[in-house]
Amino acid sequence: MSHQNKDPLEEALEGRLPVLPAERIYQKYGALLWTTAVLSAASYAYLVGGALASFGNTRLSIAGYLVGLIAGEVVVALAVGIPSYRSGVDTVDAAKSSLGTRGAALVLLSVLATCLGWAYVLVAMTAEGAGSLVQMARGAAGAREEWIVGGVSWLLLAIVWALAKRGPAAMARLSAICAPGQIAIAVGLLGLLLYKYGASALWVKSGASDPEAGRLLPIAFGVELGFANALSVLPYLGGLTRLVRHRRHLVGPTVVGSGIVGAWLIAMVAALATATSGESEPATWILHLAGPMSGTVIVAFLLIANIGTLVVQVYVAGVAAQQIRWMAGLPWKWVLAIAVAPGAILAFKTRWLLGQVATLLGYNGVMFVGMAGIMFADYFLIQRQRVQVPHLFASSAQGAYWYAGGVNWIAMSVIAGAGALYLAMFNPISMAVHPAFRFAGAGIPSVLLAALVYWGAMSAKRRSMISRAGPVKTQMPRTLEVGI
Repeated sequence: MSHQNKDPLEEALEGRLPVLPAERIYQKYGALLWTTAVLSAASYAYLVGGALASFGNTRLSIAGYLVGLIAGEVVVALAVGIPSYRSGVDTVDAAKSSLGTRGAALVLLSVLATCLGWAYVLVAMTAEGAGSLVQMARGAAGAREEWIVGGVSWLLLAIVWALAKRGPAAMARLSAICAPGQIAIAVGLLGLLLYKYGASALWVKSGASDPEAGRLLPIAFGVELGFANALSVLPYLGGLTRLVRHRRHLVGPTVVGSGIVGAWLIAMVAALATATSGESEPATWILHLAGPMSGTVIVAFLLIANIGTLVVQVYVAGVAAQQIRWMAGLPWKWVLAIAVAPGAILAFKTRWLLGQVATLLGYNGVMFVGMAGIMFADYFLIQRQRVQVPHLFASSAQGAYWYAGGVNWIAMSVIAGAGALYLAMFNPISMAVHPAFRFAGAGIPSVLLAALVYWGAMSAKRRSMISRAGPVKTQMPRTLEVGI
């Protein structure tokens, strides 16, 4: 339903209504680049770098990570970014042509779990870091003060809510401040590493630390981590590319922003620092590298810059949440308030949150391999880039994407099979791998197999599916009358 006295453009940008080309606000190359960069350049990028240094050969892991990132970002940009850009809809609506009008509820759950789950985790990481800085400044020892961590969490959530409710234009401006700052800090830290240790020492210390790992396994781990990192952008990308006006500003900014300057640059610096210093905790090696005073300022800036990431996460979650009927009728500020409310409840359980929710999110991402393969095959091979946008909003058996009871069970089966194959090859939590993992990884073969199986199974059904579709209104919907 439509909100009274609401500007149509503002309503489209803050909701899940299709955004028409003339309404798109991302008109420059850097708009999407900085927004996707800020997603990948948050504090957890430094933890990824620490993981790269633990795979036996840091240099090879860094190289493999770059390859995996580029491959994954291209897949996600093609599978989700382009369909959402062409239709002006978010990831959930874009998935309806492949999963079904009701089957897309699975994508909705994954979007909300990923966006809000990682937002809560990032709030916890930021609050814990702020608490540590306060404790260091006081010179206090022993137990931390819980009220500082909880208070910082509440303050962060309030700031994020206030910024996100101003809409995507404010989000883009904030990203254009935070992302360049995060990248500048990473470049500065790399310069300090080169100045303190020298290029030759960095090269030697980032070499093989575990000869038994060989060459293939560190590369495979790097590729897998990069590919999985890129696939984690899938829930966000549709909600962002629907705001892009020109197609030339879509794939390149996604790969460069989210992949290269956002994730890889920062993780590469952190991996080199970890391999050189032996410390995997970012705050520890930053303070050691830059000194107590400068290091504290750098860590504080990195924590503050997480606000840019949080605003993007909450905005995309708010758009997706309006797939739920009763939330579609709420004002934008209340949708966002509901989205951040669980974070306020968890403000004083940050350590539990970091220990438990992060594990669940690791397994939640397993679904993305099947989704990416299916959405790519459906858009390019089954639909042939001609999605009927009004049918995405037709919640009845007359819709072209209704399938059986609103669910495409072929797609669901492929998602389950791709996830099972992925877990058989690689466990993202325990890091246990199948012997064949070192040759092909897990994510890339799972996505390819999902695309091929889905294409083969759906090709025979395409004609009958179109012939059964009844008439629906053909103009672009401007009000919300249906939901999942």
